[in-house]
Amino acid sequence: MRKGFSQKPRYTFGVLTTVAKDPFRSRYHAELLSGIFRRLAASGHGLKIFAPPLRPYRSLDEILRGQDLDGLLVLTWRWIHPEVARLIETARHERVLVFNDPVPGLRVNHVYTDVAAGMAQAVAHLLKKKYRRIGMLRGPAEIPFRTGKKTVRVPFIDTRLKEHGFIRALKAKGISCDRRWIRAGKANSEAEGHRVMKQWLREKKLPEAIVCGNDDLAFGALAALRRTGRKIAVIGFDDLERAKSFSPPLTTVRQPLVRMGMDAAGILIRQRETSAPEILSRRYLPKLIVRKSA
Repeated sequence: MRKGFSQKPRYTFGVLTTVAKDPFRSRYHAELLSGIFRRLAASGHGLKIFAPPLRPYRSLDEILRGQDLDGLLVLTWRWIHPEVARLIETARHERVLVFNDPVPGLRVNHVYTDVAAGMAQAVAHLLKKKYRRIGMLRGPAEIPFRTGKKTVRVPFIDTRLKEHGFIRALKAKGISCDRRWIRAGKANSEAEGHRVMKQWLREKKLPEAIVCGNDDLAFGALAALRRTGRKIAVIGFDDLERAKSFSPPLTTVRQPLVRMGMDAAGILIRQRETSAPEILSRRYLPKLIVRKSA
């Protein structure tokens, strides 16, 4: 048998995530997990994937001890529960790492895609193709959580960074941003992309092109356009598997998710083996993938 599977793992690392995002069907999660698994398996380390319990955690150490872990990677860390987000935002821990959603002052390890740079690439591509009236279709700006009888709303950092990056990219090129052309869905879903675009198409003055907060919103927008025969260029974000075969094939921004997962696992391995580890943060640049939708 292969080394790393026939004997006890040297270390065991955990992935904490939320079942609400269905990590085994989401390509975003699947590619991060693929990178994490590759790096750990190649070094003979173990991996445990789990969701949080019904009661809130009191500390990051409680998670590590409770699961008997040498390090912890947290996927969609702001989506799991407000208490988990609060712990990550306020505690320091060298053996915990989170992906994306950068907020100032984090004192855990962090790897993230510069989504504003991705928006800048998308805007530059549209301007190069002579589009000047450019809009955006984004997801919600907040995440609602039901805790007992109360609803707590947590800022959706990814949405906000993409919108700010979109606006800055236009201004940097001397193009005014028409706020009427920034529309929001209630969720980052294909159904919401279709609903918002369908309503938008009833208006007389429309953008020539739109940048979407993710591929699912873009798929929905393209489906609504296809039914009406209207021509608006559309760019997505993430490069899901369907993007290549969609009609038309979707121009989108790809995150280096497998590489981020591999590097994240490598960071925690080194943190475990280092006597005086430092908190590390790594920024990754996305890449525009040009197809026929824009």
